[in-house]
Amino acid sequence: MRRGVTYLITLFALLRLCGAVASEPKGADIELSQTVIDLGTLSQSDDKQYIRFPFLSCGDVPLVITEVRTSCSCTTIKYDRKPLPAGEQGVLNITVDPSKAPEGNFYRVIQVYSTAISGVKNITLKANIKNGD
Repeated sequence: MRRGVTYLITLFALLRLCGAVASEPKGADIELSQTVIDLGTLSQSDDKQYIRFPFLSCGDVPLVITEVRTSCSCTTIKYDRKPLPAGEQGVLNITVDPSKAPEGNFYRVIQVYSTAISGVKNITLKANIKNGD
């Protein structure tokens, strides 16, 4: 009888421990609305292109965008550095200046660094840049 009681107490303690571990936050994560932005055909004499790129904080703790890198000086990004609560939507404001882009097929990668458990996310910008003359 005593052995059975000890077994039940141990089992109950393990179940409580598993329940506590299961309820701990897993971390922040990010969900992108897409991974490729196709700007079509642009001329080097065209105006700057402004893109509002939404993303979702989908973890169980707030997400923080820590850095955004681009592979070209023709592309700039503005973003909020404040923690974004889980379930809320944020925006990357992307500006592409065709006058600074090389002529021809244009592929540029934007790397989004954050506190997301899924790591760095990449967004590809693509376009066909024509000479502005």
